[in-house]
Amino acid sequence: MPIKNFNIDTLYDTDEIKDLAKTTLPDYELLEFYNNLSKRIIFWNTDIDETLIDASMQIIKWNLEDKNKEESEKIPIRIFINSDGGCVNSVLEMISIISLSKTKIITVGLGKVYSSGFLLMCAGHERLILEHTSGLLHSGSTGTFGNTDKLLDYSDFTKGLEKRLKKYVLSKTSITEEEYNKRYREDWWFQSEDLIKYNVADRIVENIEELF
Repeated sequence: MPIKNFNIDTLYDTDEIKDLAKTTLPDYELLEFYNNLSKRIIFWNTDIDETLIDASMQIIKWNLEDKNKEESEKIPIRIFINSDGGCVNSVLEMISIISLSKTKIITVGLGKVYSSGFLLMCAGHERLILEHTSGLLHSGSTGTFGNTDKLLDYSDFTKGLEKRLKKYVLSKTSITEEEYNKRYREDWWFQSEDLIKYNVADRIVENIEELF
């Protein structure tokens, strides 16, 4: 039986509907970020900078959660990397945290692992790449600072940093010291097969379930 004197416009003229219309929905990227964290996933799809320390703090938090767990009970941490590189000091801090982590950390190279992204890729306890992942290893870039004395001081610092990076790369890959010294001053590009050849990565993902 039809309802008499019903006006559809009045259906949307209630305080509840008006309040709902004013509601601001959560940012999708923020929701996705927290959803990933709930699965112990860090997705790094940008240049590497000081904000990487937030990911380091998350790794420390997960290690604290796992402190009294058996190894079989720990959920591995996955770091998905798609980066042109960035701040060397920031990535070295993250590398140190990964090396200290008692919870397994898997690095996954997506489209590109360049420069500092290459270094981060090498840090994983297990390292995976995709069929078309590419990499870049080089000496990086720097600027000049102040007067000559400051420039010389910074030059000494940079030389020390280069020694650290060399030691790190040689310890994490099968790149020989001779090859490193020969290629480091240029842009050394790696296709996925090269990343496997030099043990930058352990294997190429063949089944998407390997990423879960």
